[in-house]
Amino acid sequence: MDRYLKSEEASKFLGISSSSLWELKSKKVLKSGKHWIYVKGKPRNNILFNVDKIRQWQIDMTRYIESPISDINELSEIKTLED
Repeated sequence: MDRYLKSEEASKFLGISSSSLWELKSKKVLKSGKHWIYVKGKPRNNILFNVDKIRQWQIDMTRYIESPISDINELSEIKTLED
């Protein structure tokens, strides 16, 4: 079951500042309905953040950033239709 928390609680749980959390939301890195919701289902209402989905995003981004360069080299070796 997913956990939804207010921004202050979510930022502590996720280990990021509240302002960073809001920046990720405003830049649409965090997706509405997936990473955050309107509490009453209407704009300009309070927002809750899905800390489980955001934690998974943190994990996925870490794996992407830390993927070995060899993975990138393998991609460049894939033959194209022209070959």
